Amino acid sequence: MTRRFRSALAAVALLGAALTTGCGGPTQAVDAEAELSTSAVFQRGDFERSLLLSGELQAVNSIAIKAPQTNIFQMRIQFMAEEGSVIESGEPLLDFDNSALAEQVRDLESRILDAETQIVTRRNALESALKDLEIEVARREFEAGRTKLEAEVDREVLSPREHGERQLALSKAIDELKEVNERIELTRERGSAELDVLTISRDKLRKDLISAQEGVDLLSIRSPGRGLVVYEKRDRSTLRYQEGDSCWPGQTVIRLPDLSAMEVVFSVNEVDAPLLETGMSVSVKLDAFPGRKIRGSISNIPSMAVKRDERSKIAVFRVTTTLDETWVGEMKPGMSARGAIVVESRSNAPLVARRSVRYEGGEYWLDRGQGREPERIEPVRRNERFYVLSEEEYARLTGDLPVVATTEAGS
Repeated sequence: MTRRFRSALAAVALLGAALTTGCGGPTQAVDAEAELSTSAVFQRGDFERSLLLSGELQAVNSIAIKAPQTNIFQMRIQFMAEEGSVIESGEPLLDFDNSALAEQVRDLESRILDAETQIVTRRNALESALKDLEIEVARREFEAGRTKLEAEVDREVLSPREHGERQLALSKAIDELKEVNERIELTRERGSAELDVLTISRDKLRKDLISAQEGVDLLSIRSPGRGLVVYEKRDRSTLRYQEGDSCWPGQTVIRLPDLSAMEVVFSVNEVDAPLLETGMSVSVKLDAFPGRKIRGSISNIPSMAVKRDERSKIAVFRVTTTLDETWVGEMKPGMSARGAIVVESRSNAPLVARRSVRYEGGEYWLDRGQGREPERIEPVRRNERFYVLSEEEYARLTGDLPVVATTEAGS
């Protein structure tokens, strides 16, 4: 093809374009495209509103390792086996600071030694006092025997005065002997009572010592079996226990989970919690395994919300979801999980595309483009792609426009 021929064809094309523009043909085509673009803002279709949740995996069953019951009001964690490590039965798992109990053991040992010394001292004093009294008894018995012999002399060989004095001396000697015997009995009873008190006190100290020593032993916990070490979260917090933290007796500090059955615990905002019911189906994804899904269902919704963490004012519900399957060997406690729950579904719903709506000044504004002024609308529902309108507002906005119909609006 020659250059002159190609130039002629170009001239003919330019002339045709000029004639077409003069007849109004392209203008009509542009208007039709604008009308279609405007109507595509609106459509009827299936609408689903999903609630997106975040949470983490945990084992359905696990062995709870708790702070021991001791007389220490608060216990400081001194050692924890490394989280995520596999520990064997009998290996050190959890230690608490035992300095307070160790000091108590030393104090009790010292007090027991003092009590033993007091018992020995008191027993020796009692034995010494009784020996002195026994000597006194022997002397009084001798004196009583002597005066008795003198008193038994025939009164006919004695003057009445001397006979009376001898009888009086015998009576006095008998009374003194009786008084010494009574003192022996009283000294023995009092001494035995004092020794009993000291012995009871010492025995109580011994029991306290045994309890304190057992407490020291309790503060060092060894693994009851083979398992994966998982730190427990502190009460009303998302933070897990660490070395140096304090806890109360009976609180769970570590868990050894059974990895054969897993579940997900989602943190649901208190605003969204009323939308949930037990038995609802949940689509679960694990961040560690993109592209894979698991089906599950809500098994428990607690009756009380907790703070997201110690400094947060946001309250959440720890919602438990049972999984249809467990990927044994792949799933680990603490893995982050995301869930989606369909909380509302509508068919043939009047929809408007979210890309055509902006939120400004506390109100929603529909922008159809093509130089038209934005219109205020009042959507009744929304998801990530669409707003749902009332039938009245939908009819007012669409008028006689050809509305696009679809069944995949909420997909």
